[in-house]
Amino acid sequence: MSSSRLLSTVRWAVLGTGSIATDMTQILKQLPSCEVHAAGSRSIESATRFADKWDVPKRYGSYEDACKDPDVDVVYVATPSLRHPADCLLALNNGKAVLCEKSMAPNVDSAREVLEVAKANNLLFVHGVWSRFFPAMQKIREIIDSGAIGDVRSARASFCQNDGAGSCSALLETGIYCAQFLQWVLSDPSDATGGHPVVIGATRKNHAEQSHLDEHVSALLDFGGRMGTFECSLAHVSERSATVYGTKGVIEVPFPFWCPTKIKVTAMSGAGSQVWEEPVEHNFPLPNDIKPLAPFNFVNSEGLSYEAGEVNICVREGLTETPAFSSGQCLDIMRIITEIDEMSKAN
Repeated sequence: MSSSRLLSTVRWAVLGTGSIATDMTQILKQLPSCEVHAAGSRSIESATRFADKWDVPKRYGSYEDACKDPDVDVVYVATPSLRHPADCLLALNNGKAVLCEKSMAPNVDSAREVLEVAKANNLLFVHGVWSRFFPAMQKIREIIDSGAIGDVRSARASFCQNDGAGSCSALLETGIYCAQFLQWVLSDPSDATGGHPVVIGATRKNHAEQSHLDEHVSALLDFGGRMGTFECSLAHVSERSATVYGTKGVIEVPFPFWCPTKIKVTAMSGAGSQVWEEPVEHNFPLPNDIKPLAPFNFVNSEGLSYEAGEVNICVREGLTETPAFSSGQCLDIMRIITEIDEMSKAN
């Protein structure tokens, strides 16, 4: 990467040609001083179809060739989940910054290896838990810090959807959003490691007998006396919301809580906390300068521009960490997921 180009156009390679790669490519093509320079797939036919559709100049029939392109600054890893660690290492070892779709790894040890390579190579790595970059999430933190709902004592998150995705783990697919939410609202924000919560309990139901993949997981976490609960599933539905509970009120985050555009704050007081003040709603419209070039595959995909824009800023400024989501916080979320996985298997 040349320093002069970092001040002008940030060039991306997209690895993978599926639904999320399609949505992100539409976003990148509309960000200022940003270019989708290359598309990589496991076959040149797939890469060519994708590149032709989205007017991407370079197309590669292997992920390795895309990562070796000398004109690429950032690699967006949107390959099948089990490939993520290997593809991240491939990009990092070729000198590229990385934005990796969740989940970046199947467990904390694999995630740690990726982060250590990024640090050793002095390269930016961002785990694509896009929730962290939404303005509504920042507002939630501001409300908590202001004392508007008193001292936060607990929180809950539920992300259950009936995907019938027997080849996926609910814990890695949707549970990671629950874990990150609890970490965000219950841990000490000044602790760059994420706060190291203790997993008190976890239970699961697998896809089928003999399967090692979970389809429904519930967990209880202790963040230094502040309790967090969550459930995730790929076999049934829930309202997919989250709530923060304080001594003087609550913050409600409705569907879709993992990419939120609205929050509601209700103060409660009096005997039995039965005096409810008028709820205060905070709305955060999605960026109006981002339009679907084709139908998006996921809800609120316009919000992918928040994390992609942050990556562009970090690359231009030569940062190896984003202040919005440190590697320590990322690693601790993966540790939470790993410990829940291990405990639920034991139970």
